[in-house]
Amino acid sequence: MQTGLDVVTTKKYLILALVVCASINLISNFVGIDAAIFVGNMMYIPVAGAFLIVSVLMISRFGTSGNIGLAWISFGGYAISWFIAEMLWIVQELYLRIDPFPSSADIFYLVGYPFLLMFFIAYLQPMRLAITKKMFIAASSLTMGVLIPSVYLAIEPSKSSDLLQHMLSVIYPIFDALILIPALLGVALFFKGQVNFTWTLICLGTISVFVADTAFLFAQNEDSYYTGNPMEIMFYWNYVLLTFGVLGHMKLFQRSKQDSAQYR
Repeated sequence: MQTGLDVVTTKKYLILALVVCASINLISNFVGIDAAIFVGNMMYIPVAGAFLIVSVLMISRFGTSGNIGLAWISFGGYAISWFIAEMLWIVQELYLRIDPFPSSADIFYLVGYPFLLMFFIAYLQPMRLAITKKMFIAASSLTMGVLIPSVYLAIEPSKSSDLLQHMLSVIYPIFDALILIPALLGVALFFKGQVNFTWTLICLGTISVFVADTAFLFAQNEDSYYTGNPMEIMFYWNYVLLTFGVLGHMKLFQRSKQDSAQYR
């Protein structure tokens, strides 16, 4: 388990990273929309890149055997898919000067969801007995409470006549709902003392992307979205929370190996 010092240190740097991301976004918006769009795109290179690097390192250190190995391979698939999607988005918006939604980036965003869902299923498998029916019903009800209005908004007539955009606006909330349920269960298990703080960061990162996607859908419907606007902060926080969650797991894994070696 994590020591108190580990948690305090993690929280200190985590809060700093979250504040820095939010500050850069808000300052760029204060300068102007063009600055916000450029800075907003560039921000994804370090945050998504760091997430990808630590995910690959986690796989190399944890191995590929058992449910936990399968979980981290799936997690790595999610990190790779979304990193590619972010880079495609940047190229299309800043270099090709075309609207990146909908685009080829959406293929990789959508591919990432099954990987993340497999990660949650494999990782929660050993703790399935701790998940009560009441917890599952509560998580499902909360998710459906957000999903229904989001889908309704997506299927009603809007300013856009793009059929693909309408389809994606329905698909994304459904995929978000599928990963939100296990993420909420993970948070509930944390409060029951069943999982550690670093696991909770991964769940909070998933909840963050759910909130960001919902805000993105509403902004697209109102034709007010642009890359780098303040709601984008939640997307950055998704990567930051996931990165710190993986780093915490790496420290736990390294400590467990050291403890095992001492008893040999």
